[in-house]
Amino acid sequence: MKPKALEIDLSGNHWKMEKIRPGAGVMEGWHKLPSEYQGTYFNWNQASVPGDVYTDLQRAGEIDDILMGRNMGKAKWAHEYEYWYVSKFNAPEEMQGKKIELLFEGVDYSCEVWLNGQYLGKHEGMYSDFSFDITSKTRFEQWFEGCNIVMIKLDPPPRNYRRVAGKKFCFSGDYMPGLVPFGIWRPVKVRASGIARIENFRIESDLLEGDAANVRVEVEVSNLGYNPFEVTLDSVLKGENFEGAEQSQSNTFRVGPGKNTLKFEIPVEQAKLWWPWDMGDQNLYQLDVSMKSDGAELDAASEVFGIREVKMEMNPGFTEDEVENPWTFMINGKRHFLRSNCWGGPPSYFYGRNSFKKYEDRLNMVKEANVNNLRIFGWHPPEVPEFYELCDRLGITVWTNFGFATQAFEATTEFLYGVLDECKATVVQRRNHPSNIIWMGGEEVFFSDAHVDSDNKLIMEEIGKAVAEVTNIPYSLASPLSGHYGQKLGFKPKESTHANEHYYGAGHVLMEDYYGTMDYCVIPELTAASAPSVESLKKFIPENELWPMGPSWGYHWADITILKLLNVEVFGDTRDGSLEEFVDSTQLAHGIIAQYALEHFRRRKPRVSAVALCHFMTYLPDIKWGIIDYYGEKKVAFDYVKRAYQPLLPSLEYRKRRFKAGSPLEASVWIVNDHQFAYENLTLNWAVENPAGEVIDSGSHAVSAEADSSAEVLPLNTTIEGEDYELFKVRLELVNAEGDVLSSNFHTLMVGDQEAAIDRSKKLHAEMNNEKEAFGKGYYRYHEELWDID
Repeated sequence: MKPKALEIDLSGNHWKMEKIRPGAGVMEGWHKLPSEYQGTYFNWNQASVPGDVYTDLQRAGEIDDILMGRNMGKAKWAHEYEYWYVSKFNAPEEMQGKKIELLFEGVDYSCEVWLNGQYLGKHEGMYSDFSFDITSKTRFEQWFEGCNIVMIKLDPPPRNYRRVAGKKFCFSGDYMPGLVPFGIWRPVKVRASGIARIENFRIESDLLEGDAANVRVEVEVSNLGYNPFEVTLDSVLKGENFEGAEQSQSNTFRVGPGKNTLKFEIPVEQAKLWWPWDMGDQNLYQLDVSMKSDGAELDAASEVFGIREVKMEMNPGFTEDEVENPWTFMINGKRHFLRSNCWGGPPSYFYGRNSFKKYEDRLNMVKEANVNNLRIFGWHPPEVPEFYELCDRLGITVWTNFGFATQAFEATTEFLYGVLDECKATVVQRRNHPSNIIWMGGEEVFFSDAHVDSDNKLIMEEIGKAVAEVTNIPYSLASPLSGHYGQKLGFKPKESTHANEHYYGAGHVLMEDYYGTMDYCVIPELTAASAPSVESLKKFIPENELWPMGPSWGYHWADITILKLLNVEVFGDTRDGSLEEFVDSTQLAHGIIAQYALEHFRRRKPRVSAVALCHFMTYLPDIKWGIIDYYGEKKVAFDYVKRAYQPLLPSLEYRKRRFKAGSPLEASVWIVNDHQFAYENLTLNWAVENPAGEVIDSGSHAVSAEADSSAEVLPLNTTIEGEDYELFKVRLELVNAEGDVLSSNFHTLMVGDQEAAIDRSKKLHAEMNNEKEAFGKGYYRYHEELWDID
């Protein structure tokens, strides 16, 4: 919601910050420092809001480059302090006589606030906004730098994620740095209004016959006085990004003291719907509301939204004993197959390094990769409003988890009710974005015996009930549901699974045998990994650790043995003769594995309704899952995902990747079409190329593709040529009657013995396990010298 009230945005670089022992700031009287040009805080560090403590400390030279090498570990001392942030402002004369509030859009994680030495209160919770009435405390003199002083004390961050889950995103796990982020991560504003204020909107739509729709609006209004009175809401509905007739109406309500929910409806005869980018246009409307009493405007606000309807249907082909939850996403009555990536954001773990431009650049790359959905799971925070606004305009749907991940939680009264309030606040801030199509409770919270014995299921169920009070967007308990422990809790066996064990158990099973056995409605994540480019590595790996690989590789989540084993699976050897060879090979292996897995599940639509690659990116410089790196540079895998996710896709199905020379290629061609329209009179061209790129066999066939379909169209008959471990390609393209290439694709296979490859991989997998047994599961196992420090 965008208010039109008189507002001062305190965001910017005019803040100061200082650390002190917990409790000592109040003892020193920092909260009572006067607003004057010379003062105690004159020599405090410069700071920026929105931002984070670590970026401010690095800017001040108190910590070294937080991203380089293992410096994050050296900065853990920062956890132990409280941090005071101060800024000043002059209140304009126009604010006099109005109700004034100090509004915080988000503080991570807990804080206390003073204005002009007077205590305002405290808040806990990263996602919820909060405000204080400062009408009687605001001064109106016009002093140099400002006569009103805002003091914010940030408490030391929580260290036990289990205690604050749902109110802060996960900071402990297998790809976390052990450094807890905290800071004033969203804007701080001073806002003035009349005796009544518009707090938020809830806008939902019902599609009617023909092109008609009904827009249902709820406006939450706070009466800041002590007596009830009448207000009139004048509303104007218009196209925000398209030309359309404006609709105006007025509604009168009586508002009592405190919060009031005012409801009205707007019928739209020729509604322009919002669609995901591969299904239609991203039509957006703007609703302007002015609240008046006795002819005087008290407040005004606007909201941009889309008219669209989200419903869930059962996936075809499963029995009631296999699946009980609907997993097919229906947008405006049409099936929306999720070609998803796990977002892995925000762009930086350290909020002060994020910007609108970074979000814009990365989300444009998401669409370039033919991704139509992003899954934000419980390791990462529900995103900032600007993220959802960009997704609205790009037509990328969003699957948003609350901040619960991989812990056993206890539903004490204090914990549960704090979580429910935080989750509802999270939804209220984001619910009007048409891109947001599902909320989910937890990530891997039904994942162990400890989870089975915990209150996890109860908490996820209670969250669902709570958010249903503030949105009609679908909700699901958690991901995955159908693992061993999920079934212990009563979930059905074919709902959802995380397909990550090909990566974690590298060598234990080849990708063809692993993915080919999976039969579930949705695959919320599957993964492969690679190193970023040498140029990017140099930005966060010290020069003396680049090659041979030093400990900083493991510190930045490189599982070196796994990367080598994936190279063996794809190329037949570890490809570690040089830094450049190793990096390039991991990126290519990453792409080939991701392509195989994603296309496999796409061919299974509509039985499968969603697949998500983990990740699109990660929020720290790493050597792991993203198909772009922390610096926004694409890996080779990006192009493989882009091809595998083409809405119209010629795809090669094969159950083994290695074929002996002289043997037939056992494969078939499929066409997957996610568009809502059919293709007739297509020509499928195929060709087999040897390692030199020479075509050794080819053919052309007339084909078609029904709307929203997946079908096998051609068995591929050819004989394999070449030497063991040589790679060959099968190229596919679809051409229309005018000779235009609508879609092209290729797959990389190998000349060799499939059974021998299986035996070798299992042997290497066993060696990896022995290495873990001898030196531990952490990255120290790659550097035995770390255990032998004299």
